[in-house]
Amino acid sequence: MVLSAMRKQYCLPLKNFLSITKKYKLVCFLAEQYELLHYYDNDYIINDVIRYIEEQGGNETGLFRTA
Repeated sequence: MVLSAMRKQYCLPLKNFLSITKKYKLVCFLAEQYELLHYYDNDYIINDVIRYIEEQGGNETGLFRTA
């Protein structure tokens, strides 16, 4: 659900989004945070995912153009 909301927020084609998801292992990241996800809304979680991507060497500005 969170990944779909993120894809919609950034207007990403599925192919690009799947590439980003695999590159940064977003499903694993969210699975590790599963218990905490119930306490926050989608916007907070999306921002947290972006922060995680940046910690992995990506950046929000260029991330979705170059995926």
